[in-house]
Parts: sequence; structure tokens; C-alpha cells
Amino acid sequence: MTGLRGSPVARWLAAALMTWMALLVSNRAAQAQESAEDVLRRVDRNMTIETIRSRARMSIQYRDGDVRDLVFGSWAEGTERSFLEFTEPARDAGSRFLRMEDHMWIFLPRVGKSVRIQGHMLRQGLMGSDFSYGDASENPSMVEDYDGVVEGEEILDGRPTLVLALTAKRRDLTYPMRKVWIDSERWIPLKEERFARSGRLLKTAVLGDVRRVGDRWYPFRVEMDSALQTETRTVLQFLELEFDIDVPEQVFTLRYLESGG
Repeated sequence: MTGLRGSPVARWLAAALMTWMALLVSNRAAQAQESAEDVLRRVDRNMTIETIRSRARMSIQYRDGDVRDLVFGSWAEGTERSFLEFTEPARDAGSRFLRMEDHMWIFLPRVGKSVRIQGHMLRQGLMGSDFSYGDASENPSMVEDYDGVVEGEEILDGRPTLVLALTAKRRDLTYPMRKVWIDSERWIPLKEERFARSGRLLKTAVLGDVRRVGDRWYPFRVEMDSALQTETRTVLQFLELEFDIDVPEQVFTLRYLESGG
């Protein structure tokens, strides 16, 4: 073997070994990327729907122990159109929101007209909650909006999860980076951290009360905690959920937004 050192054969063997190792690393990286995309597609199949009607309670919990409960009903069609109307408490009844693709409007009875929500307003809390208007206007399809990398596996609340780091594909998304814990058996997110481009943590979401609805799993409870709104956290609990139903076409119009029917 000593005689081979520095020989053309030795140099060829070393180069071949380095090339093989580089190809192995590249192949593993490609497999990891494909795996992350596959995970996101599985999640999308659970979390995105053709049509939905829901009724939910949004509890804004203040650090001093006070709680403000609001109840709303909503309709949604695909990832582009949604309508929401608050029914309780009485002082907020009739407040409505409409999203059409990338556009969103709010109607408040005390104002008496609809107002377009855009720019910095998208970062404000929906009815004072930890859910922003931007959260409500997001496209729920992760695979369309983010590139992902599988960082590892963890047990979270007794469930096996895959931990994914996500990077936005476009600069106009509300959250440029996310870290998501995906249930690797039911393919739903159980926890999510949302970050600014600088890496600053903006929000933490915890999903629970997971139920089987038809051929999918779906979380009926979402707890949102904004790092920028330190005096509250908000719990969203679905009271009713119906998937794949007929949605009245007039619901997704400005006329309906301002009249409520």
C-alpha cells in the first residue's frame, strides 16, 4: 500500500471516493427536500377544503384573568374566498369580514360602511385578538407558499411529530419563516412558530382537540399567542363544522357584507 501513495491510481481512487461522497450527500439532501414537500402536501390535504361552514367561539384571555368571548359564523370556499360575521356579544354583533383572493374588507355597524383592509392594518388584531387580519387573509396551502426542510423528529404531547423549517417562496407573505411540528400519523400541525425575516419570533400557535371528520383529521381548537401583544392570548374553539357543502354565491359580495343578507 505504501507504494501506492501519490500514484495515479491512488489519486483516482481518492477523487472517486470524494465524488461518491458528494453524490451521497446531494442525494440525501434531495430526498429530505422531497420528504418535506410530501409532508406539506399531506398536511394540505387535511387542512384545505373545497367549502366549509363553521361556528366558533374566540376567547381573548387577558393576563389579569379577564376573558372576552366572541362568537362568529363563517363560510369559506377553497383558498380564495371567505366570509365571517360576529353574532355575540350584542355590541359586536353584525361586524363582518370578507376576503376575495388578496383583498379583504371589514364592515362595522357603528361605521355603517365597508372599509378595505390593507398595508399595516393587516398586522392589527382581529377584534383585538392575537389573530391578525393578515392571519385571516392567508392562503392555507403550505406547499404553495413555502419551501420546507425536515429538521428532525420529536414527541409532542404524546404524539410523534416531524419538525419542519419553512421558508416563504414570496416576499409578500405575512410570515417569511415558520417552524412547524407535524403529527406524522394524522398529518396535521400541532404547533407552529412564526418568524419575521430577521428571525424574531412573532407568534406561537398550538392546535388541539383533533377530531376525525369524514376522511380527514381536523383541529377544533387553536391557541394563538402573539409575541407583540403581550397582554393577551387567544383561544379559538370550533363549535360546528361542515365540509363540502353548497355555499350561497351572494355571501362573497360587498353587498352581502354591508347588508348581512
